[in-house]
Amino acid sequence: MTKAQTPTFSPAERIRQLTETRNKILSGPTENAMAAILDHSQPAALVHSFPEEDLHFLIHDIGLDDTLPLIALASNRQWEYFLDMETWHRDQLNFGKTTIWLQRLLQADPDRLVRWCFDEKLEYLEFYLFKNIELRVRESDQSPSDFGDDFFTDDDTFYIRLVDYPVTTPDEKAVKSHRDEMMLKLLQHLSRFDHPRYQGLLMEAIHVLPGEAEEELFRMRNVRLGEKGFLPFDEAIGVYQPLQPDDLAVKGKKAIHPPSRGDGHYPVPQFTSAFFDQDNIFVRALKGVMELHVLQQLQTELAGLCNQVISADQVIIQGRNQLHTVVSKVSSYLSIGIERLTLENTGNQEIAPSKLLHTYLLADLFRIGFGEALQLKWKTSRWHKKSWCLTKQLDLTFWGEAWLGLLGGLLIESPRFYDPSGAPSKYRNFQTLEEIDSTGRTLTQVMALDQMLGAMDLPLESKRGSRLLTYKNLLLTQWVRSSLNLPAADEETGAIAIPVSLFRKFFGELWTETEDRCLISDEKKADFLSWVAESTGEATEPLSKKLGFVFEALFDEIESELAPVKVGNLDPRYIHLFLLKP
Repeated sequence: MTKAQTPTFSPAERIRQLTETRNKILSGPTENAMAAILDHSQPAALVHSFPEEDLHFLIHDIGLDDTLPLIALASNRQWEYFLDMETWHRDQLNFGKTTIWLQRLLQADPDRLVRWCFDEKLEYLEFYLFKNIELRVRESDQSPSDFGDDFFTDDDTFYIRLVDYPVTTPDEKAVKSHRDEMMLKLLQHLSRFDHPRYQGLLMEAIHVLPGEAEEELFRMRNVRLGEKGFLPFDEAIGVYQPLQPDDLAVKGKKAIHPPSRGDGHYPVPQFTSAFFDQDNIFVRALKGVMELHVLQQLQTELAGLCNQVISADQVIIQGRNQLHTVVSKVSSYLSIGIERLTLENTGNQEIAPSKLLHTYLLADLFRIGFGEALQLKWKTSRWHKKSWCLTKQLDLTFWGEAWLGLLGGLLIESPRFYDPSGAPSKYRNFQTLEEIDSTGRTLTQVMALDQMLGAMDLPLESKRGSRLLTYKNLLLTQWVRSSLNLPAADEETGAIAIPVSLFRKFFGELWTETEDRCLISDEKKADFLSWVAESTGEATEPLSKKLGFVFEALFDEIESELAPVKVGNLDPRYIHLFLLKP
């Protein structure tokens, strides 16, 4: 089809087509994205249709050194977003990264970069030049040789020297060389584009007040990024302030903007929804929203929430995997918040999750969800500060691997769920309300067991040797000592370990043989419960209700590890549930 035969489309139809193409590229393989954009009939329009966040993540996924054609097609608004995200470290401009990005833009489109600097980024460029050049203006009675060999000029009036700084490593030397090469090219392009303006730029650059200039540049950057949810840290951290379901009544309901003829003209960020691979309440609720204008508002809201979490966590997100972690975290706590709200209604009548998305801000739902995990952290911290195990100077390893993992995840600054099957890390964000509740139930058992051990006041060996002391082998060893009419600890040495010769007698009486295996008899389990009750001064029935599950798990572990072992084959080196001496 020739250009004369190219069909014409309405603006709304063009926007719809660009949106479909853009979403297809974002959700497809990264290696195909570059070709798909450049092969499009209108590549510039397609690139301009990308929200800044989406294009930023895309060029990082593809590789910055391979995306100069895309950067050249990007709009000034997108260029500004790149500099805002890439060239600042907290409240200070990172001149090394600024050099890299100016070089990148210079390679992509030098003439456009020069126009953009003069028209829109003049203060930014002046501050950069102030830190990197030294200027001398030659008077009529001065000789060029007065300035030295380091100065250069293109008009015999303005002489420039690149600021020198010490380098000690090959990498630092390469960075300085890269800076010098880029600066020479940039100054040449600025001079050729408009020499009088270039001279004015140099004069203004050397008279910059650096503190005020950097503060104003940082303020304007924060204004631009704040519109996208990238708030300053002290504001962004508010996303983790817990919110109770009852608080929503005070905050009120959010407004859903009605559809209008202008809908769709502003590109809605898609980078968050492109990474939803979880099957949770929030994802299902979002996919169930049918109204296009509501979905677009939710996607914009979600992108802002993810950006706020990125700011609060103070992490640098430059690739798909890092972004996936943030989106997964936000999605999980949104799902927990929605699930909690559905259980808070009188009459136990659940509200449809999609209705909650229409009614409440996503940030508020996130705060409710994260608040559930935070309540667990606070409960754990309050208990641990006054716990029996801490007063006895016992490490968290005392609680065994599983409980150590659970407690460790709740005692860190940002609470995490302990998942033994996880890889490469066993810690991740909570994903469901059931994980919150199950962790809470286990925590209650740990606290009850700690209280029980405090009431029993069992002796601990002053020298514990190489054998790891846990609540399991402490309890079981003391039970055996009581059953064998031994004191709680050796009177001479203070040791609680049992000679294996004495333990064999107890071990032989522990089992009841069935047709296919050996089991611990109910009488022995009842004897253990009675011993604990007598040691704590508590009745057996309430004790069983609180810790019966823990005791049953303890006996199940004994059966699993030691049931196949014959009495004569007992070897203290391989037995961890009882403290034995050779």
